[in-house]
Amino acid sequence: MNLPLEEVSEIAPLIARRVQVLHPVADGEGGGDVDLVAEGIDPLWPLRLARGWRVCQSLHHDIGSWYWVLERSGGTLAVDVLDDPRGLGRYGYATAPMGSGDGAAAAPAARAGYLAIKRLRKGRMDPSEWRRIGLIASRDPGSFRETLRRAMGRRAAEPVASATLVGTPPSEALRRRALRSILARRMTGPVRLARVAALEAARLASRVVRPTGLEVLIVGPDGVGKSTVARRLPRATAGLFRRHTHRHFRPGVLPRPGALVGRRAPASTPDPHGRLPHGRIVSLFLLGYHWADFLVGGWLRERPVRARTGLVVVERGWWDLAVDPGRYRLTVSPRLVRALAALLPRPDLLVVLEAPSRLLIERKPELPEGELGRQATAWRRAGPSSVRRIHLDASATAHHVTEAIRSEIVDLLEARTTARLGAGWTSFPSRDSRLSLPRGPVGVARSGLLVQQPVSPRAQLAYRAGQLVARAGGFRLLPRGDAPPRAVREAVAPYVPAGGTLAVRRAERPGRFVALILRPDGRPEAVAKVALTDEGREALAGEGRALETFRPLLAPPLSAPAVVDRSDDVLVLQAVPWRPRLRPWRLPEDVAAAIGRFWRATGPAGQAAPGHGDLAPWNLLWTPSGWALVDWEEAGWEAPPFHDVFHYLVQGCALVGRPSRTAIVDGLRGRGWVGRALRAHAEGAGLPPEGAGEALAAYLRSSRAVVDPAARGVRSALRTRTELLRAVGG
Repeated sequence: MNLPLEEVSEIAPLIARRVQVLHPVADGEGGGDVDLVAEGIDPLWPLRLARGWRVCQSLHHDIGSWYWVLERSGGTLAVDVLDDPRGLGRYGYATAPMGSGDGAAAAPAARAGYLAIKRLRKGRMDPSEWRRIGLIASRDPGSFRETLRRAMGRRAAEPVASATLVGTPPSEALRRRALRSILARRMTGPVRLARVAALEAARLASRVVRPTGLEVLIVGPDGVGKSTVARRLPRATAGLFRRHTHRHFRPGVLPRPGALVGRRAPASTPDPHGRLPHGRIVSLFLLGYHWADFLVGGWLRERPVRARTGLVVVERGWWDLAVDPGRYRLTVSPRLVRALAALLPRPDLLVVLEAPSRLLIERKPELPEGELGRQATAWRRAGPSSVRRIHLDASATAHHVTEAIRSEIVDLLEARTTARLGAGWTSFPSRDSRLSLPRGPVGVARSGLLVQQPVSPRAQLAYRAGQLVARAGGFRLLPRGDAPPRAVREAVAPYVPAGGTLAVRRAERPGRFVALILRPDGRPEAVAKVALTDEGREALAGEGRALETFRPLLAPPLSAPAVVDRSDDVLVLQAVPWRPRLRPWRLPEDVAAAIGRFWRATGPAGQAAPGHGDLAPWNLLWTPSGWALVDWEEAGWEAPPFHDVFHYLVQGCALVGRPSRTAIVDGLRGRGWVGRALRAHAEGAGLPPEGAGEALAAYLRSSRAVVDPAARGVRSALRTRTELLRAVGG
């Protein structure tokens, strides 16, 4: 289902600095595409898509031409965008200058010129089409002639323009002459020729290395309806792909094995398992023959289809030889079949169809129930482990099964397309993708590391190394990882500037993320905290209220980020230009004193003793203008004396190893930097320093009882508190 073309008004402003409509319905297969002319395409524009939209394809199909396919609620919208100011593409159509146009539509001369060149290129000579082009061109014939001259030169442009303006298709000889002129002007001069060749080679290499098509392998025991689903799938995914192909077993590049010895093709049999199997030697030969066909056919027949945005639907495939060798009269080891599979091209999606035994017996009564059960069990384990797979109940209607596969295909296409946007992202650590960092440009890659403050010596070393690698452009050499999760991208999309990108950190608590929104030059735009669970949404709402309540009570050198915006699942905060600290576990005396003064403040309704609640080394940021406190989820009134300062010291001790337990105990006696920080805090809060020991014991008892069992380092947190409590006599 194609979405209404009016939807382009929502999409077009995101694509580039300036966009105009050249043709509302293009000539692409399936129809429904929109041709646009643009100036300054933003390669990361899908990051700003509104909720519900999903970008499924991004094709660089010509120099300066991009084709995007978007999906929403089961429908598709395709936009073909041309940004070719020099006319280097196949049409030779220069998009600069764009002209004033009429609102969102390009100027009539530009539209007519583009359509005329496109019809010439594709050989579409329908008189009704050329009459329509002539009507558009007649609104500004002088500019129309000039548009054609820039593309094909005066000698070819004049007769084409004259024929078009009277609504007559150019002759075949004139069409060929115009195309030769366009090609000659594209290649004029060695510099222009080299530029076209380099751009075209890079584009083709990208299409081969990163194909935009998909191979779906549909498997399962006999009788689950593989053929029915395979036939319906291309129609269900119309609009997502530009072509499709379907095969039942092997590619068929090599002839049928029996044809090599002059045997006729056997008639189809309802019971392929009833035939006698071949001997071991013949079976090994046939297995090698099939393997060669899968290898050659996979690269020469199916890879080109995938490179050209095609859907390849395969039934059974290579792995059927391991699950059901009897069907092919083979006597081979499944282990050998699995070993040979490692050298074959792999599908993108493995669909395993399953059904209750009674239904399979009804559909395939010639097979024993035990054989059907064996196949079903074998297919749960068969197939390449690294390939995305889904298991579907084939007892549902074919429509529901096909729609479930389509949904999975949309998910796969969207994940792949977003991962390829711009320079892409790299994941750290690769095993669990806790961080998604942009790979470039250099300034953006460096700033992406600011999404998490390094506290431990190991983290600081990794941060410094990352900064050096990013500054040298080394992030471009790192493997592309997945883009940030779709739910996170949708939540922060309204706040991403044109050309901007994201660095995302997964928080400790499930369903929580922190996204650093970056401008094109790498400067932080904002920080967005995203929650995907009800518990997380409540915490974000509480933090937003806490910031609005407690932020005015802070005095220099302390500050807190301002709330830019908030909704149910996202809290957007002002970006803090923090700098890494050499010893972040140390609590500066001026900060300790300011925390004390904050505790002594009084709220507008007479509330007393405000506290941050989670003051820790990773929540205190050093900035050029002072110190910023972040993460206010635990803030509240009636905080116990010394609570924030002891939380800072104990959390650092438990999770970073610094300060040591000895340093904390010595600090109670006024020794070291801990002692100086405690005295400064007591002075700021108006508390007697002698009460710090009793306050520490009270803090240790209360915090030990509420340590989150799911938090990182819970054992160290409990052990540290227990040993400190014993050391202070608690």
